[in-house]
Amino acid sequence: MPINPYLNFNGDCHDAILFYADVFAEPAPDIMTFAAQPGPDGEPVPDEMADLVLHARLSVHGTSLMFSDAMPDGPVTFGQNITLAVVTDDLDAIRREFVALSDGGRVLMPLQETFWSKAYGMVEDRFGVQWQFSHEA
Repeated sequence: MPINPYLNFNGDCHDAILFYADVFAEPAPDIMTFAAQPGPDGEPVPDEMADLVLHARLSVHGTSLMFSDAMPDGPVTFGQNITLAVVTDDLDAIRREFVALSDGGRVLMPLQETFWSKAYGMVEDRFGVQWQFSHEA
């Protein structure tokens, strides 16, 4: 079984999922919200949690990414502890997706030829997630 990256957000998970589905030309996945399940006491979840994402899964280049919003009383702190590496032989897809993720984000290393790849670059998207792109023939 593969290991699937699981990305947690602080209330903007729904927007992130739709953004990534658009960038990678994938259909929007089913998104389960906290309102779709009972709270810990069997009662409905509080209103401020109802629209938060409990779970979603999106396939990107054959890898399953999973998503969730953090509980309001336990927000996540974004750091450099995870990057997602997209390795493909499709140069057009690399260029298109790198540009799309850069919109509202920050280029950490411009897309360029390196000694190991025809196209390699790093970008931090507008949600604070870092992505590496590498062309592999």
